[in-house]
Amino acid sequence: MKRLAYKAGALLLALLPLVSFGQGRTWEIGVAGGAVHNFRTPLHLHQSKHEDISLDARYRTEPFEPPVYYDVRVSAWAGNSGWGLKFTHHKLILENLPPEVQRFSITDGFNLLTLNRLWQARGFAWSVGGGLVITHPESTIRNMTYPENKGILRKGYYISGPTVEAAVAKRYYFADRWFVLGEGRATASWVQVPVVDGHANVTSAALHFLFGIGFRLNNSPSE
Repeated sequence: MKRLAYKAGALLLALLPLVSFGQGRTWEIGVAGGAVHNFRTPLHLHQSKHEDISLDARYRTEPFEPPVYYDVRVSAWAGNSGWGLKFTHHKLILENLPPEVQRFSITDGFNLLTLNRLWQARGFAWSVGGGLVITHPESTIRNMTYPENKGILRKGYYISGPTVEAAVAKRYYFADRWFVLGEGRATASWVQVPVVDGHANVTSAALHFLFGIGFRLNNSPSE
């Protein structure tokens, strides 16, 4: 997981100048953790030579159990608007397992990589955006376990589908460039992940409640 986090961080830093070109930008980085409420959403499991399984899935996240839930972000502001990239290590663990399913989870993880438009209004930082979901699926269905040594670099990761999000955040500076942040975020995602002899169509809708710390890399244009 560390390798993926490093690569995601490098990708964030590499891509942000493409949408943040120009002079007089204020750069910020931040890390956060938190809790998630997952709504019930459709889950469809397809395996060849077997009947499909469809259910109204109930997921838990276990944000403080390894691998923990976390968020890394890089932002560039010009006045009251800007662009940001986020990498969020989200997790889905199916709670209401049907009899045919011994395990179904996406815990290392259900990773959200998003590009967001930012603006400040009424003392808050607002954002909307979208991107990709990078998954690491783990499943045992009908006593058949899907191997975790396939996918990207044979590490079990897949680029699996799109995601969209909307968020509102509040920052409180406690030093010259350091701040704490609180954020509420809504996400909606649809992915297709492999299982033995088939695939799973997974829909995710969640509310994220984050708390973290950030650092302003350079002085704002007005300073």
